[in-house]
Amino acid sequence: MDCFNIEKDSSFVRIFHAAPNAPGVDIYVDDSLLFSNIRFQDFTSYVPLEKGEYKVDVYPTNSKEKPVISQMLEIKGGNMFTIAATGNIDDLSLLVIGDYISKETSDDYSTFRAIHLSPEAPAVDVLVDGETLFKDIKFRQGTSYVDVKPDQYKIKIALTSNGDVVLPFKVNLKPNRIYTIYVVGDLDDLSAIQSVDGNTYICK
Repeated sequence: MDCFNIEKDSSFVRIFHAAPNAPGVDIYVDDSLLFSNIRFQDFTSYVPLEKGEYKVDVYPTNSKEKPVISQMLEIKGGNMFTIAATGNIDDLSLLVIGDYISKETSDDYSTFRAIHLSPEAPAVDVLVDGETLFKDIKFRQGTSYVDVKPDQYKIKIALTSNGDVVLPFKVNLKPNRIYTIYVVGDLDDLSAIQSVDGNTYICK
C-alpha cells in the first residue's frame, strides 16, 4: 500500500459495517453514492474528504426508498477516521472513530487497541495472555492504543460483571503495524475483527 499524505484541510475516511442484524448497505454522502454493497464485517477503502459537515445516508443495497441510517457528521481536517455502522436494526447509528495520525509505528513494537461494537454484549474486559489489559469497555467505547512486543498473543474477551469469557482468540501482532481489534456480533456469536489501521501507512 502507498503511504498517505494528510492535508490539514481534509481527512481520510473509511466505513466499517459492524451492525450484525443489518443487511448489506449502500453509503451515500450528500446524496452521492460513495460505497455500495457493504456487508456485515466489511471495511471499505479509505477515501479523502474535505473537512466539513456531511449528510450520510445508509440504504439497504440497491434501494433508495428509506434509509436505515440518516445522520449528519462533522469531519475534521488533518486526520483519519473509521466510521462504523453500529447497533441493532431498530437502533442503528454511525460512530466516528479516530485513527490517530500522531501514532507512529516502530521496528521495535506493535500497537493495538480494542473497540466494543457488539450491541447486545454488556461491558467487557480484555485479557492478554491471562492478564487484564483493558477493563470495563462498554458498547460503542474503545481503549487507547498500547505498544507491545511483536508476537502472537492469546486474547480473551470477558464480561466485566462476572469474568465469564465470551470470546477467546489469538492474534499475531507484527512490528510496524497499528491495529484495532473490533468485537462485533451478537452475544452468543461474537467475533474479533483485527484491522490494520490506516495510520500505519502515514507518509513519514
